[in-house]
Amino acid sequence: MADHARNKRFFSASTLLMLAVAACMSASLVWHEPIPAAWRIPLTAALVLFSLCITSMRVLVTRKPDLPFAFVRAGGYVSSAFLSLFWLVLLKDAALCLAFLAGAAFPGLAPACHAALRALHSVPFELSLLAAAFGMAAVGMALASGVPAVREVRVPVPGLPAELDGLRLALLSDLHIGSCSGGRWLKGVVERTCALRPDFVLIAGDLADGSPERIEKELAPLADLRARYGVLAVPGNHDYYSGLVPWLEKWRKWGLVVLLNSHRDFTVNGRTLRVAGVTDQCAHGFPEFRGELGPPDLRRALRTPDALPSSAASAAPSVEPAPAPADFTILLSHRPGLAAESAGLGVGLQLSGHTHGGQFFFLFPLVSRINKGFRAGLYRVADMPLYVSAGTGMWAYAPMRWGSRSEISLLVLERKG
Repeated sequence: MADHARNKRFFSASTLLMLAVAACMSASLVWHEPIPAAWRIPLTAALVLFSLCITSMRVLVTRKPDLPFAFVRAGGYVSSAFLSLFWLVLLKDAALCLAFLAGAAFPGLAPACHAALRALHSVPFELSLLAAAFGMAAVGMALASGVPAVREVRVPVPGLPAELDGLRLALLSDLHIGSCSGGRWLKGVVERTCALRPDFVLIAGDLADGSPERIEKELAPLADLRARYGVLAVPGNHDYYSGLVPWLEKWRKWGLVVLLNSHRDFTVNGRTLRVAGVTDQCAHGFPEFRGELGPPDLRRALRTPDALPSSAASAAPSVEPAPAPADFTILLSHRPGLAAESAGLGVGLQLSGHTHGGQFFFLFPLVSRINKGFRAGLYRVADMPLYVSAGTGMWAYAPMRWGSRSEISLLVLERKG
């Protein structure tokens, strides 16, 4: 699970944000007639407690990492209902504004607008919003909880060597095993992925939400992943929070090639295909990590062949000779924000995750903004294709989807030009 001490900046910011949301919701739902004055403070306190579900779950899971999945899922359900209620309250407030403005601008509509205002402020209507929020959360969690369908995407790639035309890449991202999903779900994902008979299986980070001591058995089905040439992965921010160093040993034992600001070359139909991978930018918050485990370094990833480290937090290695040029390079980066730099350095294709596709449609603009305009799907940055997975799994603290479906991505490369 997320390390509270090392992740305190995000922890504090998210808590303050939820408190601000609770204050806005309280002003809309509680502090008006016909809500009795004696009820307003207790109801406001209830909304504040409601808003702190995410924070409370993070504290509990950090201090007691062996909490049952069912308990964590129940907390996720409550926090999902809170977020759904917030969206419904925004809609209610928008309707209030429209009714008020219409009544002021068109006197003939004033009686109807006043009736609408009274109805929107009524206790039965607000109780219906609460019921609808819990209903939305239930449906959203149901949509997010099953083994994802395969999303096949044809990716036109300028300058792709003819020998690599039709290359099949299975992309998994944001598994988040240990929070809202466990080994049974992952086994289904692995079986569905292997059935695609991919040339490569690539994992774009956030594999684990918990330490190996707690969830090794849940994540162990990764050892059954198979591909013609290999299974490669990069870490995401949650992997750092969950204890990256011990996880690296497990993943490599299970046959995963973990790329830490490094690359590995493969000969495919006589061509050299380079798969490079970078670490996650949250490494800036882990000063004990240097060299390969430090912050993402794309130039280093493109020049440094992958090798098993002699120690988990090794110092920067001596300068190595530049590797022979590859015929085509794929970059794995948990976050999509490196795309412009990747394209500038000659990367042929970047694969990323992290965004979860925005999860809820009302968050799409925000998620796009904080990820440099990338949310989910196929983009083109200069001449380089960028594919951002909407995520295979979900984060436990708000495990619902509305408008964004989980996916196992099958990317089929096509020669263009």
